[in-house]
Amino acid sequence: MSEVVIMPKLGFNMDEGKLVKWHKSEGDSVSSGEVLFEIHTDKTTMEVEAVTDGIVLRLLVEEGEEMPVFTPIAIIGESGENPDEILRKYNEENGIETDEESGEEEIVEETENIEEVVIDTDLKLTPRARRYVKENSLDINSIKNIEGTGFRGGITEKDIKVSPIAKKLAHKLGLDISTVEGTGVGGKIVKDDVQRKSNILQEDHTKRVKDTIPYSGVRKIIGDRLSESKFTAPHLYFSNDVDTTNLTKFRKELNENSDLKISSTDLLVYALGKALKKYPEINASLVGDVIEQYESINIGIAVAGNNGLVVPVVKNIQEKTIQDVAKETKDLISRARVGKLLSEEYNGGTFTISNLGMFGIDSFTAIINPPELAILAVSSINKKPVVKTNEDGEDVILIRPMMNIQLSVDHRIIDGLLAAEFLGYVREILENPIKILM
Repeated sequence: MSEVVIMPKLGFNMDEGKLVKWHKSEGDSVSSGEVLFEIHTDKTTMEVEAVTDGIVLRLLVEEGEEMPVFTPIAIIGESGENPDEILRKYNEENGIETDEESGEEEIVEETENIEEVVIDTDLKLTPRARRYVKENSLDINSIKNIEGTGFRGGITEKDIKVSPIAKKLAHKLGLDISTVEGTGVGGKIVKDDVQRKSNILQEDHTKRVKDTIPYSGVRKIIGDRLSESKFTAPHLYFSNDVDTTNLTKFRKELNENSDLKISSTDLLVYALGKALKKYPEINASLVGDVIEQYESINIGIAVAGNNGLVVPVVKNIQEKTIQDVAKETKDLISRARVGKLLSEEYNGGTFTISNLGMFGIDSFTAIINPPELAILAVSSINKKPVVKTNEDGEDVILIRPMMNIQLSVDHRIIDGLLAAEFLGYVREILENPIKILM
């Protein structure tokens, strides 16, 4: 039985995948359950198994190529079957139009018997031609040299000659079709004209470029999600300074009595778990028109990996000890940095922490990781003069290790009072760390 293998969708936010490696070549036999290929999704590399027995008749995608999900990437069938015919039937059944079906023929429309519209004193276009120019983002000045065949020399849509495939390709390449010189019949712009113009522009551009890095995969997904978050959710920011004197002593005492070393991030994650349990309104998401509050406290930790920013999630913190959290955090972060996380390990977060303290950052604000409602930015610890009241009630200036924390919240759901109370409680826990274990 023949099968058209498609790029699978392995995650909710996955729009495309990169084919890393084929485990079979054309002409090889393959059995159901055998690994057929490896793909790199938004944050990890995964093996994909064949679901049918047969012969690999054709590989449609080369290793290293990125393709949208559901795109045909291989054809499996019986020996002697025609892979072109299998693909043609698949496209026909799924309503996929090929270039061959679209053809290079110009779309013919009935002659317009309507009055031309004067754009300026030198140029006249019919309403349909004007609409065509607008829809295709053409530069009015660039079509002034077209000899119009309409009333008094007015330009009609038929005077702007471009094949459907050329038009589609120009749109895909972001190319102004009016800058392309047509070599087809009657000066018509065809696919090769668009490709030739694009190659010339690319060659000119390449001469000025030192290096290129594809904006795809993890980086593109992160960019798209954070752009949506920033411009959809009105961010509101709250900042506080934390005296880490007691926190540092507490961490030292824990590590002196434990075989597993506990990091500052572990303490921060565990403290946030306590705070989110006290303020469940922040341990929530906006899903459509419904606010979902969660019983499970799942905190994501922003990590810079080989393939961009990754956010592994420590789940069900409310049920775990500080040692459990430390062990799980170390494992997740180490695998996140080399792209070895499973999809479920970076999904399902209810709150995120971004700690840049180790890089010496004094303060920064973070963008909320949707669909969550808040994120905490943690900066470095610096010694600063702080006013404290001594036992005699006198104000004295002391030098203390201070850490800046900034909370970003979705102001559609979380108001200022709630955010301020939450951040204040986080500060209280961190400055009195014994409460972390209570």
